[in-house]
Amino acid sequence: MNHKKGWVCMDAKDIEMLLALDRTHSITRAAELLFINQSSLSKRLKHLETSLHRTLVIRSNQGITLSPAGNLAVKTAKQMRQLDTELRQTLATPNDLPMQGTLNLGCSVNYAQYGLPDLLVAFRRAYPQVQLNITIDYSRTIFQRLQADDIDIGIVRGEFTGHLYKQVMTREPIALICKEERDLTRLGELPFIHRKTDYHFQGQMHRWLAAHHISAITHQTITVDSLSSCVAFVAHGLGWALVPNIALHHFTGYRQILTLDGQPFTRQTYLMVKPARANTPIVSAFRALVPPVSAG
Repeated sequence: MNHKKGWVCMDAKDIEMLLALDRTHSITRAAELLFINQSSLSKRLKHLETSLHRTLVIRSNQGITLSPAGNLAVKTAKQMRQLDTELRQTLATPNDLPMQGTLNLGCSVNYAQYGLPDLLVAFRRAYPQVQLNITIDYSRTIFQRLQADDIDIGIVRGEFTGHLYKQVMTREPIALICKEERDLTRLGELPFIHRKTDYHFQGQMHRWLAAHHISAITHQTITVDSLSSCVAFVAHGLGWALVPNIALHHFTGYRQILTLDGQPFTRQTYLMVKPARANTPIVSAFRALVPPVSAG
């Protein structure tokens, strides 16, 4: 942290400290994230607060909360880190130099399991000197982190709205799956294996159930927390489910591709990025490696 003629310039360590505090809301966990001890972090935080003449964090038994000044400092830190990243990317892209820099990528849990590895292998092969920071989480969390400028690219499943560049990566058919073929009128004899998902897809599933007059089976519902668990339960004969084709590469039971409102029933995976970052060198390079839209 540098001082000159009354103004304050946060250095890289100040920026990383603020981002770690914002992410963890804990002095202890932030120190662990930065690989320093709590005393060093508290000392640096105190120095920054003194320089700014503001309290940045409010401590309590539950951890820390950012003050209004702290929220503003975190917002500024994110902007400074992004400007630094863009500068380094721009300076590292002449034709005679390999691309360098950092790509902060967030990806949904399901696409990370079934689609992301091949894409990352191709990117690392093409740009070995680019550092990848990867966050795997539920699509809604990835979308929120993209909105907050915590990541450069978000790969999400389902429908999210906002002022973002949006590129379809996959468009997967939705299938009814069961261990053995079963007429729709007999589905009520088995539990419906339901998984937690976004509201848009939940609404689509409920519409399909209602259209086929089988929504009354909800009293026989098993709820799981992941797509892979859902498919595994069905494979063991514990019930039936509606799932996207992306999860069925190794499923050997019965499947029936569905329609909804007279159209193919599908689920999309999107690459999303803020417009200001869409054409930065590293983001553009990653986007270029995304294969043409597939049907899952």
